[in-house]
Amino acid sequence: MDKIRALRYFKRVAELDSFTAVAQEFHVPASSISRRIRDLEASLGVTLLQRSTRQVEVTELGKLYYTLISKGMAQLDQADELISQQHDAPSGLIRISCMPSYGEQKLPPLLEQFSQRYPNIIFDLHYSDDIISLGKDPIDIAIRGGYAPDEHVIAKRLSSNQFILVATPQYIERLGQPLPLTAASIQTASTLQYRGPNGLIDWHYLNNKHSDKPQWETLTLSPSLISNNAKALATALLNHRGLALIPNWSLYDHLKTKTLIEVPTESPLTVAPNRDIGIFLLYERNKYQIPKIQLCVDFLVKQLTDI
Repeated sequence: MDKIRALRYFKRVAELDSFTAVAQEFHVPASSISRRIRDLEASLGVTLLQRSTRQVEVTELGKLYYTLISKGMAQLDQADELISQQHDAPSGLIRISCMPSYGEQKLPPLLEQFSQRYPNIIFDLHYSDDIISLGKDPIDIAIRGGYAPDEHVIAKRLSSNQFILVATPQYIERLGQPLPLTAASIQTASTLQYRGPNGLIDWHYLNNKHSDKPQWETLTLSPSLISNNAKALATALLNHRGLALIPNWSLYDHLKTKTLIEVPTESPLTVAPNRDIGIFLLYERNKYQIPKIQLCVDFLVKQLTDI
């Protein structure tokens, strides 16, 4: 039995709860995944997975075994990559996960420049807002908006992620409310709301009228569209469907040409009260020793960080 291969298969099945998904990842039949894990179970004399016709679940012993092997498997993978690149030009696969709206604007020209310098490096670029866990998910570098994560990774701040209220001039004229807009005016307007991985993104308004200490209050909105897709929201926004609270970098060209305008408000708005939000590049400390990862991280941080 190829125990290392069996361990790799088991680790990913424990993470994905699916033979099919792991088979697609490793480009082998699902039956091969199942057979090698059965061999592993036989050699250990324990059941690691409970199988049924509909699902696969990790047993209690399987969960313990997963915890014990995960760090060692990650170190083995990193050691293989590190040693294999010591005497050759940097090569191999770099898996990057990035927010769709940010990645589509920023990454293609930069990765093209990098590829011209290092043609033996291949990018696997995944656009997603989903929350990831570096070390568990098959990702080398992630770019996410929000605040620095609590997980044990290196987080390089690339820029601020300030949100501004925008609309088309035509929608503001149709709204017929005096500027700057009050909280009441915003709550009666049509809005375009983003749904993130953890649910609907609320808007918060700083109420400083009735207290010596201003308080952030959540607005009750009347959305005309809710979506987890930034392009869908941008299309509705440009078609005069309502107000949107967006990162200041996301529709820069439309703001520059006045197709969209920043809408003034009586008090600040935010999606993350009392938190400093930004855009971060994330990676594991151990992976930074691998030449291709180090080169890519340094290049992206230099190119994307606001000076």
